[in-house]
Amino acid sequence: MKFFYWIIQSIVTPIVWTILKLSYNIKLSGQENLKGVRPPLIIASNHKTLFDGFLITMLLPWASRLLPLRFMIEDFRFKGKKLEFLRKLGMISFFRIISGGFRSGRGTGIENAIKTPLDILENGGTVLMFPEGYLIKEDSLGHFFHGTSALALASGASILPIFIKVNGKNIFVSAGKIFKNNALNREEGTNKIKDKILELAFEG
Repeated sequence: MKFFYWIIQSIVTPIVWTILKLSYNIKLSGQENLKGVRPPLIIASNHKTLFDGFLITMLLPWASRLLPLRFMIEDFRFKGKKLEFLRKLGMISFFRIISGGFRSGRGTGIENAIKTPLDILENGGTVLMFPEGYLIKEDSLGHFFHGTSALALASGASILPIFIKVNGKNIFVSAGKIFKNNALNREEGTNKIKDKILELAFEG
């Protein structure tokens, strides 16, 4: 399945990039921080749009060794009417299956929720995490949940911080330097991850 997801993402990303460029002015920065980076890797980003996964994939070189990006995706009842309509049609589950997404396990406890991404990391994969858990429309960062920190502590994988800013039709995506989450506990680790992402906001 890993090779299948790699093929899908390598083909789909240039297509989505072309489509998004027709509607948005997208600026990517920080690609120099990706040189020599290898999986296992956790990518931690704030969450601004439904296509954040594609924006982050666009930062990577085409057919990057970091692909495929595996990510959590919800497939239960959504608050937004459009997403809920797509869920009822089965489109959310279909997108999850073909894109490399996996169920978030929300509400089952952190230990259960990180089992799948931990297995992906242990097998040399890349996991994309959105610690906020939801789309945050405000300019500030939202509340960060502890799942990303718990995953980093359990796996020992490095973390690549990403910051996404949306200003009308302008979208800015910045990658920071990878770091290790050597925190003493999940709470401290979550604060460190949030600080690293926030640093990119000030740099932009």
